[in-house]
Amino acid sequence: MKQIYIKFLYKKLLFLHKNSKVQKMKRILVTTGNGMFGRALINLLNTKDVLLRIMVRDRNKVTFSAPRAEIVTGDMDRPETLDPLMEGVDSIFLTSPMDSSLALREKAVISAAKKHGVGQIVKIAGAVRHEGDNLDLLHGEVLEALRASGIPLTLVSPNSLMETSFLAYAPSVRYMHALYGMSGHGKIGLVALKDIAEISAHVLITPGHDGQNYELTGPESIDLFEVAERFSKVLGKRIRYIDLSEEKFMKMMMKFDKSLTPERIDLEVLCHLRAWREGRADLITRTFEDLTGKKPTAVDEFIQDNFDLFHKGMVPAFMAAIMRVTMVNG
Repeated sequence: MKQIYIKFLYKKLLFLHKNSKVQKMKRILVTTGNGMFGRALINLLNTKDVLLRIMVRDRNKVTFSAPRAEIVTGDMDRPETLDPLMEGVDSIFLTSPMDSSLALREKAVISAAKKHGVGQIVKIAGAVRHEGDNLDLLHGEVLEALRASGIPLTLVSPNSLMETSFLAYAPSVRYMHALYGMSGHGKIGLVALKDIAEISAHVLITPGHDGQNYELTGPESIDLFEVAERFSKVLGKRIRYIDLSEEKFMKMMMKFDKSLTPERIDLEVLCHLRAWREGRADLITRTFEDLTGKKPTAVDEFIQDNFDLFHKGMVPAFMAAIMRVTMVNG
């Protein structure tokens, strides 16, 4: 009888321990789960001891695997869909598409979070000094709303991303052996997406980050002429950087993507390249190393990680030269 009672007591204590652990687990809501920052963060948080809630606008477009997570539908353009997602949420990872609706969308999340007593918001901002351009005004509007809400806030502020800066230009590397831009010799402390995701996860699951603005960069600040040299070294082919006027660069972009408008190009691309050209992205920090004890990803490492994307199907040098002439003069 005594042994039966001991076994019963052991099972009861084990049940209470497990329940207590579940109650203490943090529930994190990731906005724009299908987005670049969201997907990268989900890959890390899905292995952590947290309750992960992922917001997507369209379940049919889910591009990630998160078997332990709760996937919910919500639309930041429809604030009424956000309230149900806030129930029981401790922390929110806040990011949204980079377009003219950014401020309205993120303020809708902040309003719903305040109503439901969310205890922390970690927002993706930026380390590039935009100094009053449209993107700067949009983020400034969000920051004002966040501070007014009283919700504890941490900013994760990356310099320009290697992914958005280079992956779209993989065809020009393969077929023209060239990178194109308009930033001259302006230097940039380029940072990798995986490093941003690692810091975002760290901030969300460990204490002591309220009020911080973590500016993230790579290990060096370099211009695109130097970046082209790194591509040449890793790929084993000479890659050039061709610096264009702003007008020529915009025409080139609109020629190869008919969906682009001057307004979109200005907000999504040109405002960054102007900042590069004027030295407003020439920044190196130790943030990543200080928080993780590791070195941040270098440009050479990024190119090597994406070697096949840039190298597979590269045309011979004489063909690339013809295509470069056509590109610039066509």
